Amino acid sequence: MLSYLFCIFAILNYLNMSCFVIYIPLEKYLHEWATTHLGDPVVFPSKSNENAIIRTFLQKLPEGEAPELNDGTMTAIAIPDSKAKPPAEGWVKLTPKGKEAIREIIKDLFRRHLWNDINPIINGNVGVNTLISAWCEINGINIDRVETVRQCYYRMRDAYTKKGINLRNSSKIYSDNNP
Repeated sequence: MLSYLFCIFAILNYLNMSCFVIYIPLEKYLHEWATTHLGDPVVFPSKSNENAIIRTFLQKLPEGEAPELNDGTMTAIAIPDSKAKPPAEGWVKLTPKGKEAIREIIKDLFRRHLWNDINPIINGNVGVNTLISAWCEINGINIDRVETVRQCYYRMRDAYTKKGINLRNSSKIYSDNNP
């Protein structure tokens, strides 16, 4: 029975996505950002740290257990090819802690992208809300989630400020008379 279910799972994945996937629960803004940049299912670059983490925590599906299916609230993540753990041979399961690790690395990637794009231009004439709204728009994030993204940016900046590290760009202009 398991081999029959696994064959159906493999065929469905082949027809719909041409790869094996795992499902990770992500916040809506992260799902929208990840699928905009990495596709649906999310496919990380072949030699990426994200794929290394997936391979590390990937387990063989136990005999008699059906593969996990998307309940409509999760994000599909492509399982990378591996000679040591080939998905076609049943290596298609992540533990809850493995899923948590994948979620964390996606969130870290999102934060780095947000910070690297927004921080260099934050002290211009355009307000933070407008910048983040525009950033969300070009990164596939629905306008309803702009406040969540803005709060994410402020939390990152404030965490460093509390430690005495000023990451804001300085717009102070020095003259010859006032160094």
